[in-house]
Amino acid sequence: MAKVVHGGVTDEELAAALACGQELVDLSASLNPYGPHPDVLAAARAAIVQRYPEADAHTLRRRYAEAIGLESAQVLAGNGSTELIYLVARALAPPGATALVVGPTFGEYRAAAEAADLAMVEWQSQAPSFEVRLDALIDCVGRSKPRVVFLCNPNNPTGALLSREEVALVHEIVGDHGGTLVVDEAYMEFAWPAVEATRSQPGLAIVRSLTKLHAIPGLRLGFLVADADLIDAVERQQPSWSVSAPATAAGIEALRQEEFARESRERVAGTRDRLKARLSAAGLILGRSAANFLLIEAGDAVRARAALLERGWVVRDCTSFGLPGHIRVAIPRDEQADLLGNDLVECLG
Repeated sequence: MAKVVHGGVTDEELAAALACGQELVDLSASLNPYGPHPDVLAAARAAIVQRYPEADAHTLRRRYAEAIGLESAQVLAGNGSTELIYLVARALAPPGATALVVGPTFGEYRAAAEAADLAMVEWQSQAPSFEVRLDALIDCVGRSKPRVVFLCNPNNPTGALLSREEVALVHEIVGDHGGTLVVDEAYMEFAWPAVEATRSQPGLAIVRSLTKLHAIPGLRLGFLVADADLIDAVERQQPSWSVSAPATAAGIEALRQEEFARESRERVAGTRDRLKARLSAAGLILGRSAANFLLIEAGDAVRARAALLERGWVVRDCTSFGLPGHIRVAIPRDEQADLLGNDLVECLG
């Protein structure tokens, strides 16, 4: 199984910047630029680490289920959404079955399917819009009859978004062929209301994260939302104490920060739309992102990343997504947007 490349700023780049007194702005990881909230950090630091956390994180699961209007039996907490993706792949399809990935997308879906010894099929959206053509995707599902389908919505790195109705249609078609649709909503916090209740249905698994909106990826915390039978099947694959005490405490506090979450979503969305308008007016080609990042056609992603790094911006080279001509840029703080826009136009225009 090939190791998944995730990009990001390196220790060498940080050291070089420090040596010359340059402060880097890391836009390679798509996190809330206004987080984490001080109370979330305080909760993590105050967690009791001298004893084991709850083996199944039941308090956190109950709090998250209450926040989205479901029962705790319909929620599973995990050591980041990536752990849950691997558990789902192992739990939902026997070795040798087919897994379908809707790409270009997050590399861990393929890795999880390969780790579970599943046969891989990939359907690819196309530049420049990377729109998911439902007719073509449904045709691919009909021909491959996958036992599990991985769909990121909004997609990473394109930002393309399917509506609830479109997802429901894909779910129906996948279910008609005996499969399960896994929808990774890691970035949905920035596209739709974060606590919109998801109907728990057979054959539908939704992966969510608190670490994007609350900017705490180092704590590793994700959730799986599904019907109780599916949750039970996945939980049987999970070891005890998967969620640490600091992650549990931070997660419970994050769920209390409703005003911070709302304000962050509104600020990021406003900056995103302003930055998109600036770049589009300058002639740059963008994906139709509904997330907290933009996919930008750059010609040579390696060269573009290096040029922007010289100006203090760390962006994501999308070569590992199969897009060597694109970069992904997270939305910065609003006061940084004009300078970033100017530098992007000068480096890419």
